[in-house]
Amino acid sequence: MALAGTPGMAVRIARASHCVRFAAGLLGLAAVVWLCLPRYPAERLSYASLRSTRLLDRDGVLLYERRGARGGYCRPVPLGAIAPAVVLATLSSEDAGFRRHLGVDPAGVLRALWLDARAGRFAYGGSTITQQLAKLLGPQPRTLRGKAREALDALRLERTLTKDEILEQYLNRAYYGRLAYGIEAAAERYFGKRASALSLDEAAFLAVLPRAPSAYDPERFPDRARQRRAHVLRHMARRGWIGQPEAEAAAATPIVLAQPAQEPRAPHVIDYVTSRELVPAGVPEQRLSIDLGLQEQLERQVRLHLGELAGRAAGQAGVVVLDNATGEVLAMVGSRRYDEAAACGAVNATTALRPPGSTLKPFVYALAIEDGAHPASLVLDVPTHWRGYQPREARQHYHGAVALRDALGSSLNVPAVRTAARVGPQRLAEVLYAAGLRSIDPARAYGLPLALGGASVPLVELANAYATLARGGSYLPYQLLHGGPTPAPVRVISAGSAFLVADSLADPAARRLEFGFETPLELPFPAAAKTGTSQAFGDNVAVGFTPAVTVAVWVGNFNGAPMHGLLAMQGAAPLWREVMLLAMRGRLAAHFQPPPGVARAEICADTGLLATPGCVRHRRDFVAERGPGSGPAAAGGGRPIEILGPPDGASFVLDPVLPRSRQKLELRATVRAAGARAVRWTVDGELVGEPGPPYVARWTLAPGPHHLRAEALGPEPAADEIAFEVEGGST
Repeated sequence: MALAGTPGMAVRIARASHCVRFAAGLLGLAAVVWLCLPRYPAERLSYASLRSTRLLDRDGVLLYERRGARGGYCRPVPLGAIAPAVVLATLSSEDAGFRRHLGVDPAGVLRALWLDARAGRFAYGGSTITQQLAKLLGPQPRTLRGKAREALDALRLERTLTKDEILEQYLNRAYYGRLAYGIEAAAERYFGKRASALSLDEAAFLAVLPRAPSAYDPERFPDRARQRRAHVLRHMARRGWIGQPEAEAAAATPIVLAQPAQEPRAPHVIDYVTSRELVPAGVPEQRLSIDLGLQEQLERQVRLHLGELAGRAAGQAGVVVLDNATGEVLAMVGSRRYDEAAACGAVNATTALRPPGSTLKPFVYALAIEDGAHPASLVLDVPTHWRGYQPREARQHYHGAVALRDALGSSLNVPAVRTAARVGPQRLAEVLYAAGLRSIDPARAYGLPLALGGASVPLVELANAYATLARGGSYLPYQLLHGGPTPAPVRVISAGSAFLVADSLADPAARRLEFGFETPLELPFPAAAKTGTSQAFGDNVAVGFTPAVTVAVWVGNFNGAPMHGLLAMQGAAPLWREVMLLAMRGRLAAHFQPPPGVARAEICADTGLLATPGCVRHRRDFVAERGPGSGPAAAGGGRPIEILGPPDGASFVLDPVLPRSRQKLELRATVRAAGARAVRWTVDGELVGEPGPPYVARWTLAPGPHHLRAEALGPEPAADEIAFEVEGGST
């Protein structure tokens, strides 16, 4: 009696009495308002703020799971996709009378309030699963008023949902630790399986976690986790939900956790997709275009290749593979190793702006072909400069008049710039942009250096521009999402021009002037390819395609440091070859097919024109038909006569050592005028000569500005004129 009269005991009895009166009033209120309660708002039952997004490869293999808005992983599933053992274990652990009450368990409330009174604080909830769901949907403060609101929300939930729907909502929202919201995410993150596949021992363990995930962490507190699991299993057996032997066997089973998933896979791809928000939040899953098997093969191949280049100061590489038919990115390798922080491995070489070197040349010649040229048209490879800009050949050796096919295949600089001067650098910028190089600004004045790679571009855009050629001149945007509608292609270059460029790039013989008879670009199936080396050996690029896929490779250093004399044919091309072999595995190899209007013809090698009886040297090549009576034209247009060399505006310097008589300028022209028997060459109005085919004359250099005229002699008179300059004095 003395003990009961102590102040502490009196306070606890008063609190208990207050709690009992509150519980009785609460239950009475529940009974009165049950039929009058409004339904729970349907919009609050959405999983949008919880749902994480699974990013899969094109075949459904998990690459990465992006967290939901609340910072965790959640993949809601229907109740039927959850193992029955999970439901029974959860009810046993949290609310055995769930099927009988209306959302609030009077006995549980009284018991919890008594314990709260003894503790002097709200330490025990006595909450039903419905009340816990109400708390998950709309947390309330741990006060009497908060508990009352929680109970009211529980009653509203019971009025709105069936018991199974409440269970489904709870099991999909409960927090299980390891950033897992919901049983499906918990099953994956703890045991590497679906919730439908959980065994009894696994289900009983997971049912324990919502109560206190950190307290029952099996890695930190294994004994506590096993004991609590055994407690749940014993109660299940006592209630007759499972057999006693079954409960004992499950309790004795070790808790074996799955190894954490290696995430993300294809990390540069995941960075690209998430940083650009290509997949909206709340989408359960999205297949990406990536072929994970190919992606991981290429990641290994990049590391292997860079190992082979040890000693050449080539530290990084990037690879892109595109599906030509859809524009989908099949592989995107951004560095040798993503997690290599010291080497800036998280940088994506395929999206970084880098100089493309000579890989823009095919588009220069595509425009020339649009204007009437063909692969056998002659272009001049002679020292030339335009107002101070003087491109040079890599070997400092010039070849004179060469076929366009050979100039492209051997990557000659001067013919490319001369052709760019004819088609116009502004027009070149426009077609590059239209073909997929969206980093090129058509409004910017790049000038003639653009033909040799005078603008930095991302490798993925360069690959897409080449895919435009592979598709016969039709542009599609590249994409990393799989299964969506393919947009309508946009015609950028005529099918004939695209084919003639592709055929030239696929011709091993066209590379022999500069690269010899064997190069890494040759494959056991037809493939068009081009390499590019930037100034000071800062970048190696190789890009090319088959009718099925396009492959682009970059080798270099992220900080721009030069490599040790490494040309693209040595650095990027061997890797390109290995990537193309892997990308074509399982695909049908096919030849590039000429479109209607393109056919082979006999060409005079000395003029680049259709062969005539007077032609001595022939070559057989593709030409595009351009209407009745038309024939192949020179690079740069279809005029009746056109001066090939020297170029308009060229400047030459007299050698002070060589005798003047040995310093001669070769005058060349291509003639389309029907029946032309000769060309009359004049410099400053003075006759130089009237040679017949191939219409070549030579003029001894003299200092000063000069005017050159070439006039076709025959039934169709025509002429072309240019200006040039010679600097230097007499010897």
